[in-house]
Amino acid sequence: MELFRCMRLCLCLALAASCFHSSWFLAAGEPVNFDDLRALQALKMAWGGGTDMWVGPDPCVDRWEGVICKGNRVISLYLVSRDLNGIIPPEIGGLSALQNLDISFNDNLRGALPDELGSLTNLFYLSLQKCSFKGEIPSSLGKLVNLTFLALNNNMLEGSIPPSLGALTHLKWFDVAYNRLSGPLPVSTNNRERMGLDTWPVIEHYHLNDNLFSGPIPPELGKAPKCIHMLLEVNKFTGPIPGTFGNLSALEILNVHYNELTGPIPSSLNKIITNGTRGLLQIRVSNNRLTGTVPVFSALTKLEYVDFSNNSFDSQIFPSWLNASASRIQTIRFEHANLTGPLPADILAYPALQGLYLKNNSIDGALTIPVTVGRKLRYVALQNNKIVTILATDRTAAKNVEILLQGNPLCTDPNSIVKPDPKLCNATQPAMEKQWVSPLLNVNNCGNQFCDPGLVLNPLQCRCSRPLVVTLEVRAPTFTHINDLSLWDSLLNQTLTSLKNLTQHENPPLQFEDEQLWIHDASFNGSLLRVEVNMYFFPLVGESMDRVTADFITRSFTLQKVKYYPPFKPELVKAIQNSEEPLSTASSGLSRIAIIGIAVGAASLLLLVGFLVSLACVMKGRVKKERELNPFGKWDNMKGGAVPRLKGANYFSFDDMKRLTNNFSEDNLLGEGGYGKVYKGIQAGTGAMVAVKRAQEGSKQGATEFKNEIELLSRAHHCNLVGLVGFCCEKEEQMLVYEYMPNGTLTEALRGRKAGIEPLDWDRRLLIALGAARGLAYLHDNADPPILHRDVKSPNILLDKKLNAKVADFGLSVLVPNEGTYSFKPTIKGTMGYLDPEYYMTSVMSPKSDVYSFGVVLLEILTGKPPVSSGGHIVREVRSQIDRSGMEGVREMLDPALADTPQDELETFLTIALSCVEDTSLERPSMHEVMQKLEVLVGPKAQIMPGGGKSTDLPKGYDPGRRAPPLSVTDVFSDDFEPASGQFSQGSTSSQRSGFNYSGGFAPFPVQPK
Repeated sequence: MELFRCMRLCLCLALAASCFHSSWFLAAGEPVNFDDLRALQALKMAWGGGTDMWVGPDPCVDRWEGVICKGNRVISLYLVSRDLNGIIPPEIGGLSALQNLDISFNDNLRGALPDELGSLTNLFYLSLQKCSFKGEIPSSLGKLVNLTFLALNNNMLEGSIPPSLGALTHLKWFDVAYNRLSGPLPVSTNNRERMGLDTWPVIEHYHLNDNLFSGPIPPELGKAPKCIHMLLEVNKFTGPIPGTFGNLSALEILNVHYNELTGPIPSSLNKIITNGTRGLLQIRVSNNRLTGTVPVFSALTKLEYVDFSNNSFDSQIFPSWLNASASRIQTIRFEHANLTGPLPADILAYPALQGLYLKNNSIDGALTIPVTVGRKLRYVALQNNKIVTILATDRTAAKNVEILLQGNPLCTDPNSIVKPDPKLCNATQPAMEKQWVSPLLNVNNCGNQFCDPGLVLNPLQCRCSRPLVVTLEVRAPTFTHINDLSLWDSLLNQTLTSLKNLTQHENPPLQFEDEQLWIHDASFNGSLLRVEVNMYFFPLVGESMDRVTADFITRSFTLQKVKYYPPFKPELVKAIQNSEEPLSTASSGLSRIAIIGIAVGAASLLLLVGFLVSLACVMKGRVKKERELNPFGKWDNMKGGAVPRLKGANYFSFDDMKRLTNNFSEDNLLGEGGYGKVYKGIQAGTGAMVAVKRAQEGSKQGATEFKNEIELLSRAHHCNLVGLVGFCCEKEEQMLVYEYMPNGTLTEALRGRKAGIEPLDWDRRLLIALGAARGLAYLHDNADPPILHRDVKSPNILLDKKLNAKVADFGLSVLVPNEGTYSFKPTIKGTMGYLDPEYYMTSVMSPKSDVYSFGVVLLEILTGKPPVSSGGHIVREVRSQIDRSGMEGVREMLDPALADTPQDELETFLTIALSCVEDTSLERPSMHEVMQKLEVLVGPKAQIMPGGGKSTDLPKGYDPGRRAPPLSVTDVFSDDFEPASGQFSQGSTSSQRSGFNYSGGFAPFPVQPK
């Protein structure tokens, strides 16, 4: 009776506290506009975890992160790289006062863009960059007549550009690059609306590259007097380059390369006469079908980059008019351009010239090396010409220049009088450097300091923290010498200057110091010679950057407020990666209401805790003996649901685990991750090794996942599935015992991060792919009931001592509820980069979702690259390369270890992989069909696998008719395992941030220890 009275009193106090909090809020002031509140609540429901920081009843008073208010109206919404997941709901149209909307770099935002975006008529900025939006651009965006900035790039948008966008007469920035847009460009003369891309009087940026646009380039685009960048490359445009482009008096960059353009280059471009600091800086027309000769562009005196390569020009001498830009030009490309005659004697003396690329022409005569070679010159590529001699008064003048002359008479004629340096005729030399890495990576400025996993060492401060990583893409760099430290010092200083100037306009002003920015590395990306730069922004204090500063940095980049100058033009953000853990919130963000609410809530909580503690004391003695008698006695406390239903897994006591691991000795530690630690265990008597995965408190894998692995692996027995030996759930512990996999993960093997493993050759990669496919096919077709893995990825494919593949980590796996019925709606889980896009859209999981993930793994096997990198998603990258250059384009992405792989096998493997990653499940094969196709490709090589042969000659343990008997410890290690010796290498900062995802636990294999 006393206990009941105490409970009733506590409930009354809690109710009174709640009523007090509500009444205080209602009296505090004018609430947020109802339409705004309803719209934000709809966004919160639609977008999931990215809006977890939206706490409190009033977005303005409670200062919801990323939400900026003026009065009681929401005027800005900045949620860049916040892991938003879902679609844009139509309720967003209720934010009628919104002026700025930026939800860029949320890869899980998907679906079609709603027509209701057209209701946001006060918008000035709309940035939806690098998400996963599909469908067409809504014509309703034409109602946003105040818009000055529109960025829809790096999505999966399709269809044509609606002519209605021509009504955006204030638009300055238009970026739809890297989509699947098609059809002709709309202009005022080809549609009944009399609107199009030519009815933007103040437009400065046309960024239309990397799409499927077709038809002629409209001459009407020449009516943009303020246009600075005309980026039309990598499309399917036909016809001539419009002569009207000569009217673009402010034009700096003209990119039309990689199209199907014909006819001559218009001489009217010579009218773009330079004035002040502006003028035409770049002309890129390569890889078209242009004819005639290159006009004389003698008036273009500020050119920095020209590329006329790979066209069908008439025979012509090297253009002497380039001498007018001699003081500024950095790169000259005339490859396969039908050039004849000798080179100008002074061309290697141009002071700014870095690269001269003239291979596959008919240039003859002598190559003159002047006494004073340009101090920036690094590359002269003259392969396959007709040069017969070198004229040089001092050959050491070009000692820092890489000169390539193979295929010239100078190198091929045995009677040549001049005997050049053999390295000039060495066909294996590279044509240019591809990557620059900060020298601070190679010089240890901080002694022997190392960081914990997830943290990065700031070499400028010698402090470990979680940086914000911004990847810049320079779509049209003028330089070719990437290992020029002064280049990156300039970029660093320009970025710091821009950000410091911008901080003064924040309210209140922000503090940003030089030591917070480090340019980590830069590299040329593919045949288009774009440059990617990784910039690390470290917090000024603490482990994580406060959210206010992080939002300021991301907003400055996505809205193009950070200004650069050539050679970094045009600069665009390609990726933004936040820290692994949520960024800290600024301490000043709590309102008075929130503080009072917290105080009242804390008082109520203390009363309730007191009651619960007393109740727990009463119950503790009653159940203690029951739990000690039951090996699952503590299962309910672990909140894992019902007791697991086992088929053969062994139960180990806590004392057993201590004996196996030598009392969890650090000498036995193999590695650790989000789940906990992995120890090597040795069986007494047999000497067989096991791997013990021990959860730590607060690990990423909960009791549900722990139970999943026990149940599923205890019933699934196959030589291509990692074997579960047993488990322990005693003394509040969660431990799993697996067979030991000495060669780690497929990820480590592909990236070269596993000591002692040579780069995987083609045959071994095929066998690994087939082994993993067999394991997954068994789960789908022969397990009883069938099993969906739900987290297929290269870190979950383990390699035994013979490099045979075994699928691991069943923490997210589920049983198919009814035989033959696969579709159901679980909570969306998995690993970024491997998730089925159809699963994203519908929340419906099926075996074809595992097939999609496996297809991504196959592309990793082919390229050696992670599924998501600064280059984008591997599926999109491969498809883009195929669209542009066919199989030759894919060969550029191959892992270098596969350079000599037979073409027909590569094409077959690629066909299998791409069939797995089709957008819809109906278009994908089953895992059994994938396995059969791989078996045909592998052929006789399969005989070296366990069990070998084809699907009709199944490996030992693969029994479609009955379940395999339970495995004992002796069974597991009878053939394949033996005690190992040797040391595991010390982990490094680079391996700690290598992109491995251990969500749902991590598998029992040697990983880099802390």
